[in-house]
Amino acid sequence: MVSIIIPVLNEEKSITALLENLADQEGDYEIIIADGGSTDDTLAKCASYPDIKIVASEKGRALQMNKGAGIALGTTLLFLHADTTLPEKGIQAIEKAMGDNKISGGSFYVKFDDKSRILNFLARFTRINNRYLTWGDQGIFIRKTTFDETGGYKDIPVMEDLEIQKDVRRKGMFIKLPLAVTTSARRFIQNGIIRQQLLNIGLVMAYEAGVSPRRIKEFYSD
Repeated sequence: MVSIIIPVLNEEKSITALLENLADQEGDYEIIIADGGSTDDTLAKCASYPDIKIVASEKGRALQMNKGAGIALGTTLLFLHADTTLPEKGIQAIEKAMGDNKISGGSFYVKFDDKSRILNFLARFTRINNRYLTWGDQGIFIRKTTFDETGGYKDIPVMEDLEIQKDVRRKGMFIKLPLAVTTSARRFIQNGIIRQQLLNIGLVMAYEAGVSPRRIKEFYSD
């Protein structure tokens, strides 16, 4: 079974579209909502769907994903952002891939919910199986035993998806599925596509140079 873990915080505008998307998926899976203290209608909308597990957590994407993983029953954990939807038969693709015990985890590649040619060009790079081109909005999935062995996500406010891949990729093969999730382009649209991309690159370089994730977080708003 695949445990789909969705960290949320005031995602009433996007959560219904995701849950409807998941309802159309085929395969054996459960849905876990890890809430960081929503004050809007996010939880009410989640509660209207049967069999969804909801767990309360301290605010922080890493903390929330770890909390969700703690109650997961699946052998594979899929961490999915609230503004990201899966491709058709996405769960089945994960199940088939994880049938190979040499695989420790993987992700999809990404396409944006905007027709910008620049964004379409940038999205093409996410097809490359590289740690620096694989982020949480691509739907990272990890074998549960591997996740437990690594200790889960580090309690840091940003770069947690980059950091966990160090251990997951050491434990086995990390793959890129030939399917795209669709994710929101809202951050690029709001901040400017080129400006946001340059900021993203700069923040990764700063992190690798040893700048504190808490300092980096000041430049990367939710």
